[in-house]
Amino acid sequence: MRGLDVFYPFGLDNNGLPTELLIEKKFNTTAEHLGRDKFIALVQKEIKPYVANYIEIFKSLGVSADWNLLYETVSPDTQKISQKSFLELCRMNRTYRKEAPVLYCPHCKTTVSQMELEDKSVKSKIVYVRFSEDVEIATTRAEFLPACVAIFVNPADEKHKHLIGKKVKVPIFGQEVEVLGDAKVDPAFGTGVVMCCTFGDQTDMEWYKQYNLPLRMILDDSGRMTHEFFKGEKVKEAREKVISALKDGGFVIKEEDIEHNVNVHERCKTEIELIVKKQWYIKYLDLKEKFIELGNQVKWHPEFMHVRYDNWVNGLKWDWSISRQRFFGVPFPVWYCKNCGEPKFAREEDLPVNPMSDAPKGTCGKCGHGDFVPETDVLDTWATSSLTPLINARWGLDGKYLGTIFPMSLRVQANEIISFWTFTTIVKSYFHMDSIPWSDIMISGQGLDSKGKPMHKSAGNVVAPMPFVEKYGADAVRYWASSSSLGEDSSFQEKEIVTGASTINKMWNVARFISMACADKTEAPSDNPIDYWISCKLSTAVLKATESFERFDYFKARVAAEELFWSFSNDYIEFVKYRVYNKDPSANRTINGTLLSILKMFAPFMPFATEEIYKNVFAGNANIPAEDAGAMSIHVSAWPVGNKFDEEKFRKSDDAIKTILFIRKWKHDNAMALNAELSEVTISVDLGPAEKDVMGAMNIKKITKGEGDLQVPETSPEIKLSIKK
Repeated sequence: MRGLDVFYPFGLDNNGLPTELLIEKKFNTTAEHLGRDKFIALVQKEIKPYVANYIEIFKSLGVSADWNLLYETVSPDTQKISQKSFLELCRMNRTYRKEAPVLYCPHCKTTVSQMELEDKSVKSKIVYVRFSEDVEIATTRAEFLPACVAIFVNPADEKHKHLIGKKVKVPIFGQEVEVLGDAKVDPAFGTGVVMCCTFGDQTDMEWYKQYNLPLRMILDDSGRMTHEFFKGEKVKEAREKVISALKDGGFVIKEEDIEHNVNVHERCKTEIELIVKKQWYIKYLDLKEKFIELGNQVKWHPEFMHVRYDNWVNGLKWDWSISRQRFFGVPFPVWYCKNCGEPKFAREEDLPVNPMSDAPKGTCGKCGHGDFVPETDVLDTWATSSLTPLINARWGLDGKYLGTIFPMSLRVQANEIISFWTFTTIVKSYFHMDSIPWSDIMISGQGLDSKGKPMHKSAGNVVAPMPFVEKYGADAVRYWASSSSLGEDSSFQEKEIVTGASTINKMWNVARFISMACADKTEAPSDNPIDYWISCKLSTAVLKATESFERFDYFKARVAAEELFWSFSNDYIEFVKYRVYNKDPSANRTINGTLLSILKMFAPFMPFATEEIYKNVFAGNANIPAEDAGAMSIHVSAWPVGNKFDEEKFRKSDDAIKTILFIRKWKHDNAMALNAELSEVTISVDLGPAEKDVMGAMNIKKITKGEGDLQVPETSPEIKLSIKK
């Protein structure tokens, strides 16, 4: 509407864990049961109707993307770009493969990154255990006693620092461990003495690396214990068994009920464990300051969302783990030499490749052997989604749009994935293009349920849009979606949708009135003070809406349009109806132009209704402005322009409007019809040219000048009047 070309693609992130879980639940099966190839074929077949339905929903909601630019994260082109990114990072020495402790979800049977964690409050017990006469520890994870490899105290703790260097035996399991000192121990928590196990929590992992401690793994990939004491049991069952044995041996001093936060997988809410696996990583911890600098180059809307990005970057503790032990995703373009284990990377010209079915070219670069085993893990979905600006620019393909759209002008997303999508996209754009991916980022809030809680399928509180679209129309649902300030969450309230539907209905009523009464062409200039009043209100609203849109604050833009519309429909139209019926050319011209501008201001929010009214009322309307004469759709018509106006002239016309509103209320309070005749109104000031409109609007037979006992509020100079029926 401002004459600019808009590149608006639409993407489908349909690979990875959520898709697999959907299919596993639907068919009550697993990839392990079906086999990799059959499972992937089933997923590819089953997601097609979901994709079609998903696209149809967004089209029904009025999303005006260029559907010719549709891309999917599992398409061959996207896989090629994602694999190219991995290979390029390998050449930059920004990747490495290492057997190390990883965050692991036993339910989904895959590693997860720090980005995929949530905190969950759980009830548990803290058990105080006596290791020796002077060593007592408090733990919530007694099942990890057989994996205990050290004891830690704070070297500044006067009560316990004498223990450093001593060795103690672990109760029941008997291994001897050394007491070490580290400032991370909180002397005020528990007993001030902490056991380090491989691995009970993330602090254990940090100490394991820092102090080169031995590795004792007692948990397998399925989340079951491997130690002979409780082999095959689940974690919580094993915990109870160990606590019971400690009590029998007289090692338990006391137990306390507690509620504390644990890390869970954001997908399935399963408590995260730490196990050792060989994984691919992207090395970026050394660039935290650079990522902060890049974040500062982006303009954040709203600005307060920027702090979430900074907090995330500053809180990073590990490099980015990009290996996932799943099936439906982008394969790593790598094999391993059977003889020496050296990675063999695919050639870029052969991408995309599937190591499970494709063979590498050539022999091992290290030992010369020609037999290889494929990498079976797939890339983390965010390793691909982080490339969306480059995917759209066709980087690594023909580069068709690279010079035109990169860096992009805007990223639009919700606030809960700043640490996922925002951050990783900045990371990948920096690595591959030495640039930020977009100049601006617009962060919306989330749609919450009617009680203000996040919507989750598991909670059963998801509100599907389509029943409300069918009941009220898509524009009314869009109205609700625009009902909160940028960045703020919005609770679902059906009454907001009803308000949107009522607004649309009123808009249609106004349009019908205009189409019947005001369609005759007129080019008469307007010098009427009431027309001037609505024209000034229009200019003010257009300037506010334009400024708000330029700041990406759609809610304030909608408010500006709404306030103008209700002044126009409830006040102005009612006040000039007598002129419209008398074929007044100035009223005709003003009423047409104002409604057209209001429709344009509402078009981004209510695309369907505004388009229908535009085509039905204005496409053949003789009063349509010249700049819109060739616009077949309101969405390519010219955005309205706000003009400067004479403030004093507006004030006088505004006082006349306030006088009309006051008399209208007086009629209502005195149980009179609004069109009932008043024999005489005495007014304390000269209304000038507006007097005729006051008389016509309120059906006043005679206006005389003089003081009255009724005061019209907020007028200058003060207006007083008296009214005779």
